[in-house]
Amino acid sequence: MNVKLQSLEHSWSKAAIFIGTASLFFALIPISLAPSLVKLCEQEIGANAVAFHRNWIGTIIFALLSAIETFQKPNSDDRSLEKKPFTKWEWGLLLVMGTTGATYFLLWVWSVTKTSIANVALLSNLNPLFVGLLGYFLLGRRFDQKFFMGMAIALVGAIAFEFNKVQLGSDQIFGDGLALLTAIFIATYLMLVERLRNRFTTANIMLCRCGITTLFILPILPLTEDRLLPYSGMGWFFIIFQALFCQVLGQGLLAYSLSKLSSGVVAVTLLLEPVLASIFAWFIFSEQVSLFGWMTFAVVLFGIYLAQTSQSAESEI
Repeated sequence: MNVKLQSLEHSWSKAAIFIGTASLFFALIPISLAPSLVKLCEQEIGANAVAFHRNWIGTIIFALLSAIETFQKPNSDDRSLEKKPFTKWEWGLLLVMGTTGATYFLLWVWSVTKTSIANVALLSNLNPLFVGLLGYFLLGRRFDQKFFMGMAIALVGAIAFEFNKVQLGSDQIFGDGLALLTAIFIATYLMLVERLRNRFTTANIMLCRCGITTLFILPILPLTEDRLLPYSGMGWFFIIFQALFCQVLGQGLLAYSLSKLSSGVVAVTLLLEPVLASIFAWFIFSEQVSLFGWMTFAVVLFGIYLAQTSQSAESEI
């Protein structure tokens, strides 16, 4: 009987990891396309205005999804959720998660204005290191040797991909510091979402994240943007499309994957994002990807494979 139970648990664990991995790789497509879509939107409005529209549209969609969940029976996404009343601590943690998500986004936008995009891409993608460090020191989490090997290989590949474009200079130190701080907040956000996924649905979590980000951006708009609304139908199309595709689908699937996979593995897998973003820019804007870039892409993929197949892959929350 115990052997059968262990076999069933093992099969369930494998299935959960597969579902989480599939969700995460699907999420990478809209997440990686986001820079190209934002670039198209910026032909009519600025980056902060794009972010504002992306988040208020996301807030409405996730509010509707949350309302539907309230009046319907729990679906497969919610069966693992405990049905005890939410505590003040859990509501507080949800608020901290939303604030952390908004903060890392604003830090990222600020860092782009103070240093090169390559520096931002390189430093903000160091978040797997901080997931490991914060998990170890704050949560007592242990990752196995295979995971660390995969993380190291993927990080080396991601750093190599961006390093030839990095610009060094004393005038960029402040921006580089902001980018590094972004990595810490991204790591914290991923860990908080992982912890909340056993109590709140994806729609609840994303509603909080999008709503708080919208409120954070709103007072900044008059200071940073001359124009809030696009002036053409095509401009509105790109705004709505990137909100639905990148924010609702991409970020929603990312949050869902954290119910199946550990935040460490998710952080390592997200190292593919800048590489895929460059490949999509190659297709859309004819921005060339060098042979060295394709080689580092293969290195990152190999590192992600090791991390994904390690014993540390499954979420412990």
